[in-house]
Order: sequence, then structure tokens, then C-alpha cells
Amino acid sequence: MIGDYSIMDWVTLGGILTTIASLVGIAIKLARDNSGLKAEMKALSKEREMEHDSLSKEHDSLSNEHDGLSKEHASIKEDTRYISDEMKYEKMARENLYKNSSRAKEILETMDLMKEVVLQNSRLHKEVTRLTVANQELSKPKQNNELDKVLRILGRIEGQLASLEGYRGTEEVQVVLKRVESELLELNN
Repeated sequence: MIGDYSIMDWVTLGGILTTIASLVGIAIKLARDNSGLKAEMKALSKEREMEHDSLSKEHDSLSNEHDGLSKEHASIKEDTRYISDEMKYEKMARENLYKNSSRAKEILETMDLMKEVVLQNSRLHKEVTRLTVANQELSKPKQNNELDKVLRILGRIEGQLASLEGYRGTEEVQVVLKRVESELLELNN
């Protein structure tokens, strides 16, 4: 016994104080955990909102693309229908022409021949354009090669004149050669 209290009372009191201290420690730990969880929940909420916005924008973009493809599909479908109708119309016109004309076969063959001539004319026009461009490209280097040859010949003439005695004294010849060379270079450009 210690004072008015027995050891059992002191042990009970120590257990109660230990339990209270443990409960206070647990309460503090729970409060810290709750504040950490709240911060994490806010971060996750912001991230979810950003992902939602991103997905929403992507959805809108895909929706616009889908609308564009739908319009293109409708346009292609309309074009196909138009071509089909034109082919049906031409077939009916051919049949009517064949029925109403004794020279139908000859007229139809002439029409087919005219179509082929138009297509061939278009191909020939493209080929003529290509050949014209190729000819222009080929003619340019030829002119440059010829000018280069002339310049080389002038250089040789100047070299031979330099080897002659008294060439250095005749500046007239030098001036004429320089003028010819500069005019040829202007033509080259």
C-alpha cells in the first residue's frame, strides 16, 4: 500500500492513464492520416477533372472528325449515285438511239471513237508538256557547255599571247579579250 491507495489501485490508475495516452496518440495519428487523405483526395480530384477535360476535348475532336467523315461519305455517295445515274442515262440513250436509228451502231462506234480520241489527245498533251519541259532543261546545260568551251579557248589564246614577246606591252589586245570574256559571262548568266 502506498498512502491510502493499494498497489491494485495504482496499477488500475496506470492502466487507465496508459489507455488514455494510447487513445490520444491514436486520435492524433488519425487526424494526421485524415489530413493526408484529404490532400490526396484533392490532388486526385484535380487530376480527375483534368483527365475529364482532356477526354472531353478529345471526344469533341473525334466527334468533329466523325462529322467531317460523314459529310465526305455523303458526298462520295452522292457522286457515286450521280455517276451511276449518268451511266444509266447513257445506256438508255444508247438503247433509244439504237432503236430509233438505222445507223445506230455506226453512231455509237463514232461516239466511242470520239471518246477515245479525246482521251488520247489529253495523254498526248501531257506528253508534249513533259517533253517541252525536258527539252528546255536539256537545252540549258548545252548552252552552258558551249560557253565554257569558248571561255576555255579564250583562256588558251590569252596564254599563247602571253608567251609571245611584247604581249604584255599591248594592252589593247588584253582589253579586247577581257571585254569578250565579260560579255560571254553575261550571256551565261
